This record gives sequence, structure tokens and C-alpha cells, in this order.
Amino acid sequence: MDLTKSALLLTGSGGTMAAGAYATKDYWMPTKEKVQEVKSIRDSLKGRKLISSLVGEALTKQWEEEFESDSVAIKSLLKDTSLVKTTGGTALSNWCSEQMPLDADKNPEILKNVEKYCLIRSVSDQLSRKGKKLLGEGDGWNATYTKRKQRTTSRGDVGLSGEWTNAQESNDLQTIKTWCSTNSAADFTDSGTDSIYTKVLKWCTADGATTD
Repeated sequence: MDLTKSALLLTGSGGTMAAGAYATKDYWMPTKEKVQEVKSIRDSLKGRKLISSLVGEALTKQWEEEFESDSVAIKSLLKDTSLVKTTGGTALSNWCSEQMPLDADKNPEILKNVEKYCLIRSVSDQLSRKGKKLLGEGDGWNATYTKRKQRTTSRGDVGLSGEWTNAQESNDLQTIKTWCSTNSAADFTDSGTDSIYTKVLKWCTADGATTD
């Protein structure tokens, strides 16, 4: 008895055929595997903060800040050297939106640029992009602290109390280091005079020793 007849007998007598295969006249043939679903760039970014998740004025401002943070490279990416802050922010927003449905696996370079320019980054990441380095455990803290003292920068900016005239450097530096560790990881949303970014730049980097 050939396999086809055997299969018919099995099914006719209440038997069941193995799932995932079917009978032909001379042999068993497995069914085709389920086609793997395409993972879009948007899917691959789940759990991460997209600039497009912001609303209103904050959204517009963030796109403009992102464009200005690396304008030369972004102009090259968008193939438009005429872009300025306002038009660049809009163009970058449109570009990011257009890439989201693409297959992430088939477009690794696009995914890389989306991760670079379409997400809300940290303050430390922005500092790095601008060639600024956060202070570590070296002596740079003393020089930066001295500069802030000379400029009588607001102590409250980094959680310090009291006046500069009564300041105790060793105690102050412990507070400053804790503040810097926390706030350098904050979202970069603004580079204005009173922004977290500017405060971190002044208090937590080597450049703070030469920044007014």
C-alpha cells in the first residue's frame, strides 16, 4: 500500500496526520514555514524616546535643537546644504517620519542615522557630540569649581546652599559631583542660558574652567 492510501485510511478511521506535513503519492512533504514578519525601524525603537513623541512648541524646538547639534552632517544626510535652523528642523522631522516604516534588518545604515538624529538624547550625549568631556575623578573639578567661584555663578544651580564667601570646597564638590552624575543623564531638550545642558557644561566639564 502506498503512502497516499495509508494516509487516507488513517484519516478515514479517525487517525490524524502529522501537523506541518502533507502526503503526496510517493513521499511526505513538509508545509512551508510561516513567513517571518517584517520588523520596522519604528518597531526596533520601542521603549526609546522619539522626538516625535513631544507636542506643541516643545516638539518644534527639539527638532531645531537636534538639527543645530550636528547641522553639517544632517545637511549631508538630507542632501540640502541650504537648510538653516527652522527649515532644518522641519526637514529632519519629515525625514525621520519617512524612515519609520522601513525594514530595520534591510536598512541598517538608515536605522543607525535614525537612532542618531530622531531620538531624544541625554545631556552627556550632546556634550560628547560637541566635543565636551564630563569630568571624571581627576583634578579638573578644582579648576572648574574655582572658575564658578570667580564668576559667582549661582550655587543653587547645582544644589549648593549658602554664599560663596562661606563656601567649603571639599563639601561643595561632593554635592556638585552628585548633581553632575544625575543631571548629565537627563534628557537634552534645550541649550539655552538657564538649561540643564548649560549648567552641566559649566559645572561638570573641563570646559567649565574656561566658560563664563
